[in-house]
Amino acid sequence: MQAVIFGLVLAVASVFLVVPLIPAGEGIEEGENAPRTLTAARNAQYESRVLTEEKRNAAAAAVVPTRLAPDPAIRTRQLRTLDQFLLEVAAIRQKPNTTKQEQLTAVEGLASAATISADGRTAIIALDGAQFDAYRTRVTQALGEIMQGEVAINLPGDRDAIVDQLLARSTFWGVTSIDEVDLLRPPVRETLRAFVVQNAAVDERATEAARTEARQAVPTEVVSLSRGQVIATEGEELDAADIEALRETGALSIGFDYYKLAGGILFAVGFGALVGIYLYQVQPFHAPASRRLLLIGVVTIAALASARIALPELTPDRDGHFFAFALPLAAAAIVTASFADLPFAAVVAVAVGLFAAFIGAAAPELSGSGFIGSLESLELGIAYTAGGLAGAVAVHRAERLSRYLAAAVAVALATGLVLAAFWLIAEPRENEELAWQALAAGANGVASAVIGVGVFVVFSMLFGVTTRLQLMELAHSGHPLLRRLQDEAPGTYHHSMMVGALAERAADSIGADALVVRVGAYYHDIGKLAQPPYYIENQLDGSPSPHDALPPDQSARIIREHITNGLDIAARYRLPSIVREFIPQHHGTRLVTFFYRQATARGLEPDPRDYRYTGPRPQSKETAIVMLADSCEAIVRAHQDAGRAAIDELVDNIFAERLAEGQLDECDMTMRELQGVAASFKATLKAIYHPRIPYPTATPEELERIARGPVPESSERAGA
Repeated sequence: MQAVIFGLVLAVASVFLVVPLIPAGEGIEEGENAPRTLTAARNAQYESRVLTEEKRNAAAAAVVPTRLAPDPAIRTRQLRTLDQFLLEVAAIRQKPNTTKQEQLTAVEGLASAATISADGRTAIIALDGAQFDAYRTRVTQALGEIMQGEVAINLPGDRDAIVDQLLARSTFWGVTSIDEVDLLRPPVRETLRAFVVQNAAVDERATEAARTEARQAVPTEVVSLSRGQVIATEGEELDAADIEALRETGALSIGFDYYKLAGGILFAVGFGALVGIYLYQVQPFHAPASRRLLLIGVVTIAALASARIALPELTPDRDGHFFAFALPLAAAAIVTASFADLPFAAVVAVAVGLFAAFIGAAAPELSGSGFIGSLESLELGIAYTAGGLAGAVAVHRAERLSRYLAAAVAVALATGLVLAAFWLIAEPRENEELAWQALAAGANGVASAVIGVGVFVVFSMLFGVTTRLQLMELAHSGHPLLRRLQDEAPGTYHHSMMVGALAERAADSIGADALVVRVGAYYHDIGKLAQPPYYIENQLDGSPSPHDALPPDQSARIIREHITNGLDIAARYRLPSIVREFIPQHHGTRLVTFFYRQATARGLEPDPRDYRYTGPRPQSKETAIVMLADSCEAIVRAHQDAGRAAIDELVDNIFAERLAEGQLDECDMTMRELQGVAASFKATLKAIYHPRIPYPTATPEELERIARGPVPESSERAGA
């Protein structure tokens, strides 16, 4: 069922990577450069909306606006404003004991002088008394003459043209000398530029009617193109007319192409089916596999989504930079190899490589354009597949993070070799492309390995997936928590090691995760570190038990606390959840039978709830095996002199008792597997607790001979 769901989710997600949710655009836009020489795909004759609109807009823009009669009130207002300005300037100039600079500063502070340029204000202050009077007369005269007629300012330079036209007339200056004209012209010109304004409003209705008439007079532009006719050469900037021609001749398409939609859906379904069917047939995961599948599915979809986003931007590779081959798609295969077997990782590598190549060739942004060639698609598919396969092989069964460095090198080499092979085939060949290929292949290898190790370390914790590498580290005897157990509770440590050896062999015999079982057994009793002397295996022979002075219910509470204490210690040491599960489940919901029966023997009426572990019962084969191994090892060790037949009976009784209590009801272990576990336990326990031959006591002669040491070889020969 998990395989079916995984394949279905992968197929559905893949559909959205190749099928647009909205109609596709043309793929290229106005202002972009043609990626290649674009030609008409078919014969076409059409009315060009773009060209017709351009000509009509030009005709409308050429229409001169129609204006109303000049408004005399505007002339009066401007003359009054100018007169006020001249009076204020005259007053400033006549102020005694002021310098030219002070006068200039005062003029700059006038509100009416705000629109006069700095050069104009400076020129006005520079005039002497007679010159200022002449300037005053001329500027007033000039403004009156200009504002008397129609003043239409349509463009920024129109005002200057009107002013300069007046000042260029000799009749305006009359008998004024040339020197005086040259002196007065700058201040007069700058002042007029500030006070001349438009006095004739545009007749919008009449002007718009004229423009409409001009547009209607332009005929529709008809364009005829033949199949194969060049519309735009490579590198040429495309305008709206080019885009229209490409679309009208079938070189570009918009909207949904239902045939391509169907093809994309079939390809996505095939992709999901390929992975899902393999997963169903081979089952490359140890149960439970849902979280591992979720992690692999997320990374695979993310890798393909990155191709979906990046490839339309990176292809076609007109500059020969090979950026598309730097995409770290090999990360999907690397992550798969970290959490599953190698054949499944190989399937993922091939499927992702081919599907990414399909995305590059058929992404909706490139609909109908054919920007990426068949050879480039093939190169993408082979390079992505080769990189994924190389990375998966490098990290398979990795027990050290250094293997991810080897994966980076492997991905880079595989990708680089594929690129080099295609470089030898393609023409023309540029030597500098080899450097870009090496850079892209190296970036692919490094990025894929970094993503792989990042997902392996970080996301495995977020998804609650414990990796083989983490389990190997936890199984090492130098782990701080195992060292504490060895130093502070040596009896519990020895018991845990024995349970680990017993359970690991049994798990391996029925196909359960033997490594998980061994590590879970090592840490299942770490809660006893809180109070080691209260547990029998840590009590020295002959020493009184601390429970002797306690009532049964209190002793039972202390014993049960090793579960809650164990969970607290596991949290402090950041043990993964798959290991923490063994702590509460290895006792399930059983009673602390020794003290419960002790209370009953004393005539008490104990409440079972005070003596029962909180559970839960074992939820997996692995925790069930440890529960059974924990009980069998403890009980057989207590009866280790009973003989081989007694071991069989003790194991059978324990299994029968756990079944009767319902402790195995919530795990997926079958009766056949349970029998296999029992057989494994019996064989291992008989090997550990087999009868030993009693050694005879050494005789006095033997002790004397040993004390003398070895006899020299020469003496033995002489005695002979």
